[in-house]
Amino acid sequence: MPIFSKPIAKIYVKELRTRLDSFVVPIFTPDTSINVGDFGTFEDGRFVSRGNVSSRGVQLDVDQSRVNAFEYASSGKVSIAPSVDIPNPAGGKLLKTLLSFSKSQAVVASFQGGVEYRVSDADAFGQTLMELWYGKKLNKERVVVWSLRRATGGTVIVSEEGNNQIEVIADSALLGPAGLTLAGLSVGVQFGVEQKATWKLSSSDVPLVVWARLFRLDDRHQSAVDAFGFESDPQLRAAVVGQRPAAFTADDLLGYL
Repeated sequence: MPIFSKPIAKIYVKELRTRLDSFVVPIFTPDTSINVGDFGTFEDGRFVSRGNVSSRGVQLDVDQSRVNAFEYASSGKVSIAPSVDIPNPAGGKLLKTLLSFSKSQAVVASFQGGVEYRVSDADAFGQTLMELWYGKKLNKERVVVWSLRRATGGTVIVSEEGNNQIEVIADSALLGPAGLTLAGLSVGVQFGVEQKATWKLSSSDVPLVVWARLFRLDDRHQSAVDAFGFESDPQLRAAVVGQRPAAFTADDLLGYL
């Protein structure tokens, strides 16, 4: 896992959220190992798993479905130059291109297709979590993953500064006639010279988590609601108003006191 700082995590999450459903949390770093049922905390923008509810007696019923590739480049901040051929010392041909970040706080993310995992019944799962939280079997501060999207590989680059450039190199045999495009970055690339420091990760076959959906306890309304991560965004807080997928009655709660 490449070293990162808190600003990098914030940049990544904020930028990707412009393209994603407001109820999902982009996971940084993408190579974090996460599974449905994991509970944990957000620390400096990173989800830290503390265990899985299966260890607390919960039987997880998980559905899965194939999902397509996902690409993202910060709007108005990123450009990709035409790719050029360079010799491959191992034989064959490589393609090289130049990624330019004209403005600060920019992200490039290119994920291969993969699998989306989710609990079969989110409402019932939320109810089960309420029983754990109020039954003192799970720390009330823990958030719990109930859905996630995992890609089979990909590339992520985060530039904290503007006026930045980085060389990207890939095997031409893995790419189509279009060359090294945003989508092509997902095959896994090598990085060359960079003008300024960037946070970068690339792999052709290491599972990468694109996003997750998590439940947290809303103690005030006695319900399980969507958690949005580590930032205090008023718009995200407003999005949960009225969201009560699992609620307890007063009698229910008294039974766990």
